[in-house]
Amino acid sequence: MKDDEAALREEIFKTVKRILQLHASEKAFRPGKDMVRYAEAVYDHEEIENMFNAILDGWFGVGKYARRFEAELAKFLDVNNAIMTNSGSSANLLAISALMSDQLSDDVQLKKGDEVMTPASTFPTIINPIIQNGLVPVLLDVEIGTYNIRAESLNSALSKKTKAIFVPHTLGNPNDMNYLTEFSKEHELFLIEDACDALGSKYNGKYVGGFGSFGTFSFYPAHQITTGEGGAVATSDEKLAEIVLSLRDWGRTCVMPVCNPQYCPDKGCPKSARYEGHAATDLPEDYDKRYSYTNIGYNLKPTEIQAAMGLAQLKKLPKFIEARKKNFTYLYDESQKYEDFFILPRILPKSEPCWFAFPLTIREDSPFKRKDVIQWLTKNNIEAKMLFAGNILKHPAYKNVKYRVAEKLTNSDCIIQDSFFLGVYPGMTEEKMTYMMEVMKKFISKYR
Repeated sequence: MKDDEAALREEIFKTVKRILQLHASEKAFRPGKDMVRYAEAVYDHEEIENMFNAILDGWFGVGKYARRFEAELAKFLDVNNAIMTNSGSSANLLAISALMSDQLSDDVQLKKGDEVMTPASTFPTIINPIIQNGLVPVLLDVEIGTYNIRAESLNSALSKKTKAIFVPHTLGNPNDMNYLTEFSKEHELFLIEDACDALGSKYNGKYVGGFGSFGTFSFYPAHQITTGEGGAVATSDEKLAEIVLSLRDWGRTCVMPVCNPQYCPDKGCPKSARYEGHAATDLPEDYDKRYSYTNIGYNLKPTEIQAAMGLAQLKKLPKFIEARKKNFTYLYDESQKYEDFFILPRILPKSEPCWFAFPLTIREDSPFKRKDVIQWLTKNNIEAKMLFAGNILKHPAYKNVKYRVAEKLTNSDCIIQDSFFLGVYPGMTEEKMTYMMEVMKKFISKYR
């Protein structure tokens, strides 16, 4: 029976390969007619075969594929634990919520009203978990070029209520992690890295997402790898890992996948583990701790199908990183011709970004506005995007939110007016980038 099933699966996989070959033969790029997107999922038959296997295995909840993915991601990042989630936004929510858990000691645990330093130029689901947990965001300005906070701003923003720093590595460009880690240790602050755009980026030879208490990642199709939707929380702190896993899984007491990977669900949970730890609670001593709850949690789990796709993507990650770096370098070199009109991206000395995208900011004295560039690119079927939210305070959702502004948000205001980005994803062929730069050249020629 097993041999028959294996043969049938192989027939499916052969058909999948033929379908993908047909699609590939139809994909010759037609400049000006086909859309040059800023990002797309890059995958082949390996991802589809993995997903088919996960479906046919018949277990869709978190299981062997998710645990393999978590182990391989943790190994890549050189951290003790990676916990897969259903999105990068959920990863951010879990990271902040974990710091509010009663499982932490009273002198460590974050409490409502505590402050978290974070940039004003951000993505909504970086600041949202701070607000949703009753914490107060302390908003810092960013630099044009790096699009990250200025390290020296932290001192002036610090107060007695400050308990954490939550920083994104914007578009994959690492922050000054030497300064941030030293500052966090000196002032006993939690440090959370949003590395959702930055899987594969390094600072001083170390992958970002592994410096702080938590690193968070997104596997949306635009990112360095994709699982369709999906994300992960990385940490080397075993206690924090247990809390995140509990919160991800409804808040339940059972965290076996972190504590004892050899158990649950494949081999069954031993009775000695199922009922331990209830003596200090109001629960009956025979109450199965898989159905008892230590935290007020969520269901933010991924599926086995997502994890199976992620395993194939992780194998390709080194090639994806090199492709993004190569594409970024091409656009940077070509854009230097127009540096009198645009501020080009800037990299810190110890940084090795795996770029999410190629950002540009229009100079104040340029003879055109961002809308002029975007309209021209769009007319020529080139996709360009805003740099996320820009100054988040300008958006109506945050009109009545409690926050503290630590400094003038001059650059964040500039970003919301003048910044945009182009694509560098691995499917961005040289033919597409050449076309993109030819279109940009024609636009600039109108002003020279």
